[in-house]
Amino acid sequence: MSSFMYSVQNVTTNSTEYSVTIEELNWQQVLIRLPFTILIALTMTIGFVGNILTIYVYGFRLKLSPTYFFVVMLACTDLIICACVTPARIVQNIYPLMSTWDILCKFHLSLSVFTGLCNYGFLLAIATDRYRKVCQPLKYQITMKAAKIITACIFIFCATQGSIALLYYGSIKKPTIYPGMNSYSCSAKNYKKPNYYQLGFFALYFLLAVFTFVILVVLYGIILRRMKVMNKRKIAISQQNRNSIASLPCSDKGQQKWLDVPETVDSNRLSTSVSLDVVELSVTEISSKVSSDEISTVYTKNIAPRMTKLREADSERRAKEQAKRTKRTTITMMMITVVFIMTYLPCTATLIVNAVVKSLSSAPKAALFFYWFARHSFYISSCSNPIIYSCRNKNFIDEIKKIFGIKRK
Repeated sequence: MSSFMYSVQNVTTNSTEYSVTIEELNWQQVLIRLPFTILIALTMTIGFVGNILTIYVYGFRLKLSPTYFFVVMLACTDLIICACVTPARIVQNIYPLMSTWDILCKFHLSLSVFTGLCNYGFLLAIATDRYRKVCQPLKYQITMKAAKIITACIFIFCATQGSIALLYYGSIKKPTIYPGMNSYSCSAKNYKKPNYYQLGFFALYFLLAVFTFVILVVLYGIILRRMKVMNKRKIAISQQNRNSIASLPCSDKGQQKWLDVPETVDSNRLSTSVSLDVVELSVTEISSKVSSDEISTVYTKNIAPRMTKLREADSERRAKEQAKRTKRTTITMMMITVVFIMTYLPCTATLIVNAVVKSLSSAPKAALFFYWFARHSFYISSCSNPIIYSCRNKNFIDEIKKIFGIKRK
């Protein structure tokens, strides 16, 4: 940076002479980006710790399923953002007009493209897996082998696209508003004419993002609709079962004294501790009090139908628990997708703006604020996923407590 120390320009404006250095111009840009630099520094710290915990818990502590495997891969991608991409962005924000490191510039954009496309791919894979689980449960599901093949294809495609950025991106020399004074910033634009190669690449990148988001919205829209239909159907079946249980004939007072069986059984009130063993035990106790003929009569009229209904209620309860877990996981993945769309779409839009607009120096301050916020929104989702998991997955937070030695209440 020593080459900039003597870059002093005497500028005469309205008969007033000013002495300006490139460091002063650089500091002005640093102040503009300071709030967003602090923001991404926080996301980097939270995301680094959170994604390491996500990889450990989902990859090694919980039962690994295709969905959880994609979650681990998504966390690995976000970890790359926090460990490599975000620090490079912070350096660029500290030296916005003095970025002479060509390799750093290439490294930053290449990894940004790679990780962004990886997020697209893994979220699409998760949405497809959830769609098949909810909407097509009896058809072929994504296996772990298939999940690994999909992951390899995603990494190869994204690495290929990310390497393209190395061809045209780097540290570019640009003139400032003061004659004879130049700056160096990470860019691909030629200040004399638009870079159509860059514009085409980012236009393709933007269209790919929009296409991905449309598919995600459609898939989760179908899943939501399906879950609503399943909810109504389960409520109707549950009500029908309760009505059929309540309609069973009750025993007389003498039989009721021996059996001590409730007149109605509400399947919604059956806890996990209630099992058919309790009913079997009550039949054994009855055998010591009454004759076999009386037991047979009572069992046929009362116990047998009730045991059948209890078995049905137990099966229904287990099916409900499984459906509840599927629904909760699906909604969690949907929340992650919504955050991803809200943070990535503005960032990809700014790439197009940056390629089209020759200079942002004349833009209003309010417009600049929203531009730089959108430009840095890319980094927010890298720390948001672990936060969502901790709020939505009780097993995840329980494992975190175990790691830090926190006793569960």
